[in-house]
Amino acid sequence: MVNANAQDFYISIGKNISNFDYKSSNGSDENLDFRSGMGNNLELGYTSSLKNNRFVHAIGLSYNEFNAEASNYATNYSWETKYLGIINKFSNNLSNTNSEWLSGSGITALLNIGFVTATLISGKQFVNNYYYDLGKHEDFSGILLQPFVGFSIQYNISRNLRLNLGYNFSKTFNLLNKSTEKISFNTSQFQFGIQVSLLR
Repeated sequence: MVNANAQDFYISIGKNISNFDYKSSNGSDENLDFRSGMGNNLELGYTSSLKNNRFVHAIGLSYNEFNAEASNYATNYSWETKYLGIINKFSNNLSNTNSEWLSGSGITALLNIGFVTATLISGKQFVNNYYYDLGKHEDFSGILLQPFVGFSIQYNISRNLRLNLGYNFSKTFNLLNKSTEKISFNTSQFQFGIQVSLLR
């Protein structure tokens, strides 16, 4: 039998470090030197704990910026993108298994997996001094699927308040892109958050 034990509200902010994995239709990507870019991330949502707090499910809103730069011998490129979506995250509470060193420390360790389904809300590409709206590009617009895996640590400040520190790695895929150009984002995500218990 599965029983809900705790219900929390959380908010997390942090930074994304993204690398673009780009395949052009004419092979021009082979001449580009890609460099990672930094952007912001934000999550807010609701969690519920199951099976004596061993497993946690979270659902909420996710905001991500995936940015990058590239250049060749004659041209400089940069991309600035903003995506809004829904996050589904599943966590295994390692502190309730065999981690005796965490017992009584006020620290909870979590292994996280999940995915974000998102869509572009703003996108810019700069080629030298020229601006392009990425909302008109099929390889950036549409539905983006972002599976991720990560690790986080929670510290219990009080019975109803926790601090979270976490890291995720994700790779995005555009589900509706049928063009010959393909792009995905490889992202390292660092987050700091606050979690407040609604029912304890």
